[in-house]
Amino acid sequence: MISTDQDTLATTTNQINDLLKDFAEGQRLSDTDQLSSLLTEDFKLVGPLGFVVPKQQWLAQFESGALRIESLEWDEIELRTYGYAQVAIALGRLRQAATYAGKPADGRFRVTVTMLRLGPRWRLAGAHYSAIAEPPSTPQ
Repeated sequence: MISTDQDTLATTTNQINDLLKDFAEGQRLSDTDQLSSLLTEDFKLVGPLGFVVPKQQWLAQFESGALRIESLEWDEIELRTYGYAQVAIALGRLRQAATYAGKPADGRFRVTVTMLRLGPRWRLAGAHYSAIAEPPSTPQ
């Protein structure tokens, strides 16, 4: 069967949307086995304050119970693929209800996620969270 670029993009979009849903659900459930399987070995997360957390340290926050996610909701997802759908970047908005070390960690974030197709599966290689703010006004 020969697939068209549109077929490839539609399939890739569905797979990545499923990956992002699984990523959110794994966090909500603190399921480190599921989360680990969704991430590349060299995964890194850049938090909204600029800190960088490698995969094992990020997973440890769920294992210890320090990070608890009640809900994560993605929207405004824009997907770009490169290298004939072997690399993808998703830009989206994420709303989270969470606590970290017992303190509220709720927020709305603009998130950039980098994903790689490794064999038949997509995996997250990195995520960068930024606080959402209005753009600065243009000087007159």
